Amino acid sequence: MDSKEIIQTVSKKLNIPYEVVNKAYSSYWEFIKITIEKLPLKEDLTEEQFSQLRTNFNVPSLGKLNCTYERMLGIK
Repeated sequence: MDSKEIIQTVSKKLNIPYEVVNKAYSSYWEFIKITIEKLPLKEDLTEEQFSQLRTNFNVPSLGKLNCTYERMLGIK
């Protein structure tokens, strides 16, 4: 089942317009994307500075999206 089918199912089940459910779903992912883009990961951060950033997102039924300090250094 793709996201359009899921949104349509939720829309019918909750009796909410498709556009409203779609906007809520899109806003959820947009918030995560914008929050990640705002992180100063291109700067030289100490491990203490990195640990104060919000680098984890728990997505129900999908799991936790996270970035560790070691992973950030490895990618740099």
